[in-house]
Amino acid sequence: MEQKDFKLHIIPLQSAMQLLAERMLGDVADAEDVVQDVFVALWSRRDDLDGIARLESYCMQMVRLRCIDLIRKRSREAIHNEQIAYLSDEEVTMEVEETQDKAALLDRLLAELPERQRNAVRMKYIEDRDTKYMEHELQMSSANVYTTLSRALQTLKDKLNNLRI
Repeated sequence: MEQKDFKLHIIPLQSAMQLLAERMLGDVADAEDVVQDVFVALWSRRDDLDGIARLESYCMQMVRLRCIDLIRKRSREAIHNEQIAYLSDEEVTMEVEETQDKAALLDRLLAELPERQRNAVRMKYIEDRDTKYMEHELQMSSANVYTTLSRALQTLKDKLNNLRI
């Protein structure tokens, strides 16, 4: 899809997308963020949009799914905050220290991985990059990216299991 087609077919849907997001989230600012994220995602997939027969439905479904993701995230955060509210200061401090220890352990285990595996894990799970980006950056095919990730995750799993014994 060319830029002019994007402006002609996608941009006019903004108000409908915004309205749907506002209804689902109940917050104008969050709705604007969701719609902006959807526009970015649509723009990055613009080459694939020509094959979609019902483009308006596709866009609205993307908004709906992003809103659901945000609602679920809020729910998890609320539950976590509620749990922390019942903990004493000492228990909160212990939980923070435990989280920091886990992060330090993960950093150490990642550092022990071969460079390609470490970079693949960093891009996929820390930077949240897509496979095409990883293919380009790592100069690998998509199959090799998945194989590298699989091997890295298996290595991390084995090392974690060995630490627990």
